[in-house]
Amino acid sequence: MLSPLIPDIKHPKWIIAIKILETIASPRAKRIASRLKIYDTDNFLLSIKLLVLSDLFERDVSGLIYEIDSNLQLKSLLKVNSKIKQQSIYKLYSELDYTIIYSFFKRLFSTRHASRTRNQEIIIIDTTSIIIDLNLWRNRQRIGKKNKKYKYSFDHTRGYYVGFKLILAINQDFQILGLEIHENSPHDSKLLESFLEKLIRSRIIRSRDIILCDKGFASKKNYHVLINRFYLVPLIYPRKNTNIDRILNNINPPLELFFDKNYKMELWLKVVSDFKKLIRNWVSFKLIRSKIEDFFNVSKNSLGMTEMHQYTKSSIEKKVARVVFLSQELICLFDKQNIGAKAIPHL
Repeated sequence: MLSPLIPDIKHPKWIIAIKILETIASPRAKRIASRLKIYDTDNFLLSIKLLVLSDLFERDVSGLIYEIDSNLQLKSLLKVNSKIKQQSIYKLYSELDYTIIYSFFKRLFSTRHASRTRNQEIIIIDTTSIIIDLNLWRNRQRIGKKNKKYKYSFDHTRGYYVGFKLILAINQDFQILGLEIHENSPHDSKLLESFLEKLIRSRIIRSRDIILCDKGFASKKNYHVLINRFYLVPLIYPRKNTNIDRILNNINPPLELFFDKNYKMELWLKVVSDFKKLIRNWVSFKLIRSKIEDFFNVSKNSLGMTEMHQYTKSSIEKKVARVVFLSQELICLFDKQNIGAKAIPHL
């Protein structure tokens, strides 16, 4: 049985929770919501507060609403004067599109970050499994209903599971650069090209940026595509049986470069030079790549992303978008209190 939710202004987690709730209740949050054409902004922001509070303290929303209705401190904290209508909150949030939810949290929690410089940047990319809590003990062979069937996926750490796969890109400051949810958990190496293409079109990633990935993304195609098509430095950890010399010897400029402007050939040569220099020393980047593991650790063990109570791709996307941007905010605010990302799940 969970203990009562009592605000404690001296506890680090409650200090952060109060700051986040104040941000959601701010005039800027109202402006962002209105620009996204959310007309019932008051109820929308109230629903966001409730969902964020349920994520932070891993509470069921219905149970949280019951506690708020009977707790004056929580009512005062959330600035609630009347009884909360649970169904209206669910309805409002369910009718909103994923892109609106994503845009709201991105604009709300990413304004403090300065725009990136022209310098070469390290982009950390990784995937994680999103497990849904289906009851599988009755029939493991036939999952779901006739009109809503699921398939088993495999994860090296969790084994076989039913759910989705999240691919995420962050920089060294834990800022979210992009994310995607995939059904049936395709292999990591198949996701990288299309994911990077979208980030490049959005001008989030630039030429000569270093793409840092683990061994799951390793493939000869990915090395060549990142260099020859995107002009990126693919610092993808090689597998045990990967012949780095063979990859380096097979890197040749694409034919169109010989008929294009000279600066593109110069850019390609710089990318290849960076790649040859860094891939030999990929072990030294392990500490940087571990930042995305710390990020997932916060999302799963502090905000309840370990197992989801949502069962459609649309609802999973909304939940994941909320959790990952909230993770970014938590890491940033706790850092100001000299608490590292590794320590957050233990608070």
